[in-house]
Amino acid sequence: MKITRVITGLLTAGLLVAGMTACGSGALNANTKEQAYESAAADTAAYDSGSMPSGGAGVTESMAVYDDVAEAAEEESVYEEGSSAAEVPENAVSERKLIKTVNISAETESFDTLVPELQRQVEALGGYIENISVYDINSYYVEERLEKQRGADLTARVPKEKLDGFLSQVAQQTNVTSRSESVEDVTLQYVDLESHKKALLTEQERLMELLGEAESVEDIIAIEGRLSEVRYQLESMESQLRTYDNKIDYSTVYLYIVEVRKYSPSEDASVGQRIANGFVKSLEDIGYGIRDFAIGFVIDIPYIVLWVIIIAVVVLAGRLIHKVWKKHAPKRWTDRKKEKQEKEEQGKEK
Repeated sequence: MKITRVITGLLTAGLLVAGMTACGSGALNANTKEQAYESAAADTAAYDSGSMPSGGAGVTESMAVYDDVAEAAEEESVYEEGSSAAEVPENAVSERKLIKTVNISAETESFDTLVPELQRQVEALGGYIENISVYDINSYYVEERLEKQRGADLTARVPKEKLDGFLSQVAQQTNVTSRSESVEDVTLQYVDLESHKKALLTEQERLMELLGEAESVEDIIAIEGRLSEVRYQLESMESQLRTYDNKIDYSTVYLYIVEVRKYSPSEDASVGQRIANGFVKSLEDIGYGIRDFAIGFVIDIPYIVLWVIIIAVVVLAGRLIHKVWKKHAPKRWTDRKKEKQEKEEQGKEK
């Protein structure tokens, strides 16, 4: 049956394309189209010899299918394994696919207002907060109140075109102590996925056409089996492309916020300014330490009084026991001496 040979040829070509592109190269050699025509010519010869039923439409369609598949493979072959992203043709993509990541460590004197404000700003820019955690670092007293020094880790996804504006807002609202940026160019990987997807879509269309022409159960099962594989690969390609699109369209900003009483001196300050700021900070820390100690001492007075009473009772009891022991010690000594003498006299009499 001609449909069987067409199906067999198409499945063979489809498997060849999928196998070559799965490893990332996405390339077929220049003889692919010639092999396709040779296969189609073999079908024609079989038809002429009478081994196939009449009707040359199937052979012609098979050749057309091989043309399309081979052309798609040739388009993918531009991006051979080992080529760099810089070698991607300009007309292959409208723009380079860049994934940008920013890490920022910053200090704030107004923690309670800053963290919610950053969340609102990200949402106003069309982004979203992917992750946030708030935690305590340590505690200290301020005006007789126990205050906790806190920290926050935020993962913000910001539209790439609005990233610079958001970073400027963060710099204005906080004291940035460190900042690093990294850019990953995934243009080559993205184009490879799109080319592979295009080839699979072409194969899917041809399979759907053949499925409509299939007459035997065996042909239908063979086509549907390959069609399922193609659809699975398409879903995988689309999932990877969506993941890339999200990472490309929304830059990732990792924010590490620390609550402080006073901002750290800028690294751009002169040596004299840094010494002066450090000296003043040391004096402030000493003052805070003395104040915290005094506040803690007053708070712990009940415990201190209790321990003083316990120690006083133990000391008095010890002295009383010692006094009683000392008072009765001579008598016990005399009794022991007398008892010893009596034993000695009894020994002599014997």
